[in-house]
Amino acid sequence: MKSPDTAIIPCGGLGTRMRPMTRWIPKELLPVGLTPLIHWTLAEAADAGLTRAIVVTNPAKPLLGEVALDFQPSSELRVVLVSQDRPAGLGDALMRARSLLGGDPFAVVLPDNLFRGPNQTAAVLDAWRRHATASVLIAEVTAEEAGTKGATGRARVRDESDGSLRVIDIAEKGVGRFDTGGGGRAATPIGRFVLPGDVFAEFDDLARSLPPGTELDDVPVLQRLARRGELVGVRCGAEFYDVGVPEGYRQAVAAFPAGTM
Repeated sequence: MKSPDTAIIPCGGLGTRMRPMTRWIPKELLPVGLTPLIHWTLAEAADAGLTRAIVVTNPAKPLLGEVALDFQPSSELRVVLVSQDRPAGLGDALMRARSLLGGDPFAVVLPDNLFRGPNQTAAVLDAWRRHATASVLIAEVTAEEAGTKGATGRARVRDESDGSLRVIDIAEKGVGRFDTGGGGRAATPIGRFVLPGDVFAEFDDLARSLPPGTELDDVPVLQRLARRGELVGVRCGAEFYDVGVPEGYRQAVAAFPAGTM
């Protein structure tokens, strides 16, 4: 199957979890190591060998588009802007880029997630090439770390004989911070994944079943893929910071001194 050359970077949200800072500056422009988060994300996509980044942004955040287009990679990465007129879910953000993909597979790279260590976008791309199926990054979060991570659904995974993971199921997203379910640690999918181009048929089907005004999220589609045995998990091989919540952002700022990038 064709290897993806494009990353979709969803930036249409208004950063409500990071207020009051995000009342004046888009969350994706908050600095870590004196570098805006969107540039960290674009650099990761470029270093993973991707040649195009579709940044889905909100008209209420014009400065974000300017900063994204100002990114100067050492590679051939080209930045394209697509508008999402209101926050309507991650699935809706992906749908905004659909017409630019031509049915090809694509990577999804969320600027809420920052890593120190090996390139995690490259890891999920490698899984796609080896298994020819959707792949998602899986982090193991301990009960002690849970307070620094946003609410995501716990994942059930199975170790395969070739050393890979198979995602069996994913729980619904919670609220507040991550919940390990009473255990000492739990697995969760985080914001690096690769999807086939035909996945938009799943989003179409899901959208038809939603009440008017309901956000189109990505989790129900990942659940469908997992339950059909079509979702490979990739163990996170780097230190993971959830910079979309205040506690995780503070950790990242402390971990990346000025000029780190």
